Amino acid sequence: MKKFVLLVVAIFGVIGVQAQYNQSTRQGKGLSLDRFYFGGGGGLGAGTDAYGNQYTYFSLLPVIGYRVTDQFSVGASITFQQYNYKNTPYYGNYSFTQYGFGPFVRYSINQVFFQVEYDLINAPSYNSANEIVHSNYSRLFFGLGYSFPLGRKGAINTLAMYDVLYKLPSVFNSPFVLRIYFTI
Repeated sequence: MKKFVLLVVAIFGVIGVQAQYNQSTRQGKGLSLDRFYFGGGGGLGAGTDAYGNQYTYFSLLPVIGYRVTDQFSVGASITFQQYNYKNTPYYGNYSFTQYGFGPFVRYSINQVFFQVEYDLINAPSYNSANEIVHSNYSRLFFGLGYSFPLGRKGAINTLAMYDVLYKLPSVFNSPFVLRIYFTI
């Protein structure tokens, strides 16, 4: 299944890049630094998990992208999340970190954009011997976003995505993801 997902993402990327190929790339102009964009977001929160354990967390999500054309771009995000649990019945106080990587392709029509993203998260889980091991979890998002301009170069972006690979039981609470982040 993972090979199929990677194949689908690769096909979308190749088709998108080929569809946007223009004469300027054939004339040796190379990559233009003006076409790169950077951004990201972060989060802070606290709550209670399904077992009644209280936790706090923070996350960072830097994003880098390249506008192949004014409408089409490719890029990637990096995920870092730190969770801290207090006074759990079996483990007391403990914390863990999750890392991730999310290549994406995006097509924009004015301020609205469509995005396909493959998200790979490495997170701790318990094996049959009740030992903590790290496992990889993947998601394939299809989403719709809107960009609110902030001056000539900046924007606040909102993005609602749905994970087409989601099935129960899952380590994720929902197939839906909502992001709000800044880009420059």
